[in-house]
Amino acid sequence: MMLLEHLASIFEQTRHLSRVLDAGGGYRPLNTPTHILDIVPNGSLEAGLSADEPIRFNPATYVVHDICRKPWPFRDGFFDYSFCAHTLEDVRDPVGACEELMRVSHRGYIEVPSRLREVFHYKPGYLWRRILGRPLRIGYGHHRWLCEAGNGRLTFTVKPGTLTYSRNYFITRDEIGRDLTVQEANIAFFWSGRFDVCERVLVNPGDTEADFIRFKRDAMAVLART
Repeated sequence: MMLLEHLASIFEQTRHLSRVLDAGGGYRPLNTPTHILDIVPNGSLEAGLSADEPIRFNPATYVVHDICRKPWPFRDGFFDYSFCAHTLEDVRDPVGACEELMRVSHRGYIEVPSRLREVFHYKPGYLWRRILGRPLRIGYGHHRWLCEAGNGRLTFTVKPGTLTYSRNYFITRDEIGRDLTVQEANIAFFWSGRFDVCERVLVNPGDTEADFIRFKRDAMAVLART
């Protein structure tokens, strides 16, 4: 699920630029990049995000590379713009990947699922599902990181298996009486030059649990006003 509301603006910003990168674009890449960087071979290359916008990339500009391996095979400032959508939450080193985005590009757009979406159980009838032994799906099981943005900074927190241990840690659809909006479920992050990026490190006993309780409390207060 993407924030497609930004696509037109991103196309407008990038379609005439000389060099544009889609980092992690092996599946449904942006149409306007001249280059794609992904760990999967280009044999799996899919059509672009839009059926109306011409595609500029080709097999010769598809670079197979693990984005967590530094440096990327591009010189400093090689790209005018970089696009990276729904990739950083999957990889083992999102901070390092962000540092490379800033090194090789002058500006860009990053999109990740919000932390709120990663702690949300979207199926209705939570209690009945537990009684019947149905799977408890909190967020996306294959994602490694909880992503947050604020004050020009991206923050990544490890997504632990303990997330499902207590109702104090996650939010159910029944609790708020609706699904999340696309805007609530995603983070759109436009950047230029450089931006702050960090990992929230929780190592002391009880830190992770306290952080989950705090986040749910604060999120529920915001959701109650919307």
